[in-house]
Amino acid sequence: MTNKTLISAAAVALCVAMPAAVLAQDNTCGTDLGSEAYFRISHQNSPTSPIHPRLEEIVASVTEATDGKLRLELFPSGQLGGPVQALEQASLGENIIFYTQTGNLATAGVPDFSIFNGPFLTPSLEAAEKLAGSELMDELAETLAEKSDLRLLAINWFDSPRVFLGQRGYPEPSDLVGVKLRSPEAPAYMRTFELLGSLPIALPFSELYLALQQGVVEAVEGGLDGMADANLMEVATTVTNTEHFRLFYGFAMNEGQFRGLPESCQQLLVSEFQQKGAEYSLGMNDITANRETALREAGVTFVDANQDAYREATAEFYTMFPEWSEGLYDRAIAAMKD
Repeated sequence: MTNKTLISAAAVALCVAMPAAVLAQDNTCGTDLGSEAYFRISHQNSPTSPIHPRLEEIVASVTEATDGKLRLELFPSGQLGGPVQALEQASLGENIIFYTQTGNLATAGVPDFSIFNGPFLTPSLEAAEKLAGSELMDELAETLAEKSDLRLLAINWFDSPRVFLGQRGYPEPSDLVGVKLRSPEAPAYMRTFELLGSLPIALPFSELYLALQQGVVEAVEGGLDGMADANLMEVATTVTNTEHFRLFYGFAMNEGQFRGLPESCQQLLVSEFQQKGAEYSLGMNDITANRETALREAGVTFVDANQDAYREATAEFYTMFPEWSEGLYDRAIAAMKD
């Protein structure tokens, strides 16, 4: 039984519109469970982050649907370890449902997952949702279950796409040539920014304010809301809306633990995590739009990027991974057009 069988991408809009209580009424998980089942939900964000209330909704909905027999407990702020540690614990059979992204899953024996971290892959949230619910993603999920004993519940928890912040705009890819650009240390980022001719410098996010202020870097990249929360617009005042990465986040758990649940409980978990993922993604779009409006009113300049030129400038990225399956990029593009 694949994730697509449980809930298809075409049903995402319906699930968003459907109250959780309605979904719960048709579920017999509580009846089918022989005894109480307990899982810890691990994520690295704080309880005040936008993701946490959505997870609280999942806990409440599952509790109501099962009369408390399927018990979920939240552990935010990395209490159970970082994303790599949580993945390792789940693969070893721990009762953890962990927050993850495709870059982490690629390290668990399925390198094809790393294509979803590529630049300018998804032109819109709608396209990203199609890819998250595609047959390609289902195939990779089944390979993950076979190779690493991990079950992907949902991979449609999208933050807003990432942008550049600097003292000036970078509307064309040539504008970044020679620019000292802060980059996460992940290979996908470093390779992308090298293709653009910039000089990527790996720095922790916590050091970006001083790095911009002191000229250690000339530009940084990241999510608009996160950069604004860190007050980076106090030391750099121009945002370029490149939308160069839209990262695929979601939740996974141990495959054996998943298979040990009645099918009705498997369906309940998958539907809840995918439904709330779709709602979270739409909510992040609204949060970002509101933040952009507030920043514009505060005097921050916004510049639109020539995304076609950027996409062309970074096309070589998709030829750099010989470990990928043949035709993987073409399949990903086709999945977003279906």
